[in-house]
Amino acid sequence: MNYLGRRDALLVLGMTLAGCTPEQKAVTQSNVAAGSQRKLGRVVIAISVGAQQLTPAQNASLLQVPELKRAFEAKWPPLGISVEVVDAEQAAAANASFRADQVLTLSQGRGKIRGNFVEDYEIGANLYDAAARKTVWRATTELPDFWRASHTASARPAAADRYVDSLTAKLREDGFI
Repeated sequence: MNYLGRRDALLVLGMTLAGCTPEQKAVTQSNVAAGSQRKLGRVVIAISVGAQQLTPAQNASLLQVPELKRAFEAKWPPLGISVEVVDAEQAAAANASFRADQVLTLSQGRGKIRGNFVEDYEIGANLYDAAARKTVWRATTELPDFWRASHTASARPAAADRYVDSLTAKLREDGFI
């Protein structure tokens, strides 16, 4: 094995031993309200990122609105779902102009801190159906800290894609897509 190959192998081994490979998957679990399986149509996705107990650097390590916006806008319209992705503070204004059938709120849940770093965390999702006037679906997704594990910010779009893919798969399994 040449030096470059050995160095790369050691890097991969180190990331694997640390339990933080870039290939880790998001794991989503959900609860569905009885009799509530209206397909997604026009959805406002309101994202609240961060937690008061985290430092600014720790909050910056979480997936951010622009990354999630790009992932949702790339993946949901081909499924026939119109989306308006906004920061949670803009949700009311976005919903007034977009006239959503559903509102999906995403917020950071509990996390595991190791030293100064967020090791992994959860994103909670609540789907509100405007016609039924109630929350019809809840989910929690466990996310490993994908991008820090690969030591590059370029992995953040892939992490956002994995999250949206996991959420989409669970919504499809639960009959909303």
